[in-house]
Amino acid sequence: MCMPRYDYQCLECDKVFEVIQKMTDDPLEVCLCEKEQFLVKKLISLPKLVVKNENTMSDSDLRKELDID
Repeated sequence: MCMPRYDYQCLECDKVFEVIQKMTDDPLEVCLCEKEQFLVKKLISLPKLVVKNENTMSDSDLRKELDID
């Protein structure tokens, strides 16, 4: 079974990182990117797409088309 991936952003350095968590896990509260523990915010992100054939748009292509970084 696949676990969902969540994007977080450090409120100090603005780094965005992805975390694999259970839906029942509490959201992260501190950044994983530095030795110091800065606060983070959970981001709303597009679901990841799985490319199954040549007619399906990949996640990166969809992000480009929607102008999302």
